[in-house]
Amino acid sequence: MKETLSSVKCDVTSCVHNVQGKRCSADKISVRCTCAAPDCADETLCDTFAQR
Repeated sequence: MKETLSSVKCDVTSCVHNVQGKRCSADKISVRCTCAAPDCADETLCDTFAQR
């Protein structure tokens, strides 16, 4: 089984890096804000995502 980033929870089951529907197996992750406004920091996008 591929090693996982134990502290990174992932619930995107359609991602190739998702292991057992809950953990990330990517070597590293990149997450960015989806907008420029400082008050929308809760809207993020995982650039590491790859369709299964």
